[in-house]
Amino acid sequence: MILLALIALLVARQYMGMISLPTMGRIAAQTQLLESKRTDLMVLQKQQADWLKELEQLNTQSNSFWVSSSQRALIEQEVTKEFGKILRAAQVVPQKVESQRNKLPQYNHVSEVEIVVELRGVSMQEISRLFQEVEKSRRLLVWSYSKIEPDNPREPKAVNATIRLKAFTLTQEATDFLLARQGSASTAPKGDAL
Repeated sequence: MILLALIALLVARQYMGMISLPTMGRIAAQTQLLESKRTDLMVLQKQQADWLKELEQLNTQSNSFWVSSSQRALIEQEVTKEFGKILRAAQVVPQKVESQRNKLPQYNHVSEVEIVVELRGVSMQEISRLFQEVEKSRRLLVWSYSKIEPDNPREPKAVNATIRLKAFTLTQEATDFLLARQGSASTAPKGDAL
């Protein structure tokens, strides 16, 4: 019996640190720890709300930029394709349409696609419809040059026009960032931002 009491005493002593009785000191320490963690959680929630607000502002600012619909698609081709839709909606048949992608050295995540359109023997009504369709475009197209002149200076019957437009595009890295962040945050703003 004494041996059993001695073994019980040794076992109790061995595992005394693992068994904690709910004393006032331990309850106060756990309460303080939980309060500290609650404060940390509130700070993290505020930081997340601020971050989501900043992401929403980025998405709002990115609305007028052109973005690639997939990683493999070339943005230059997509802009040209969309501009072709604008030309069809305006019922204008261009003589020539060229596009060129240019990097903007002062911006890391923005490039531009310049579209040059030559129209020959068109009416001013057709040009007016083209201007209206460009203005109605969901994505921003910036006019950089426009020259309209009569097709024949002595006896004008129609006009010739050379037009340059610029589309500002987000790089794939910027697009991926906005799309990844938008998808990972459940309260992230949704819409046709991208």
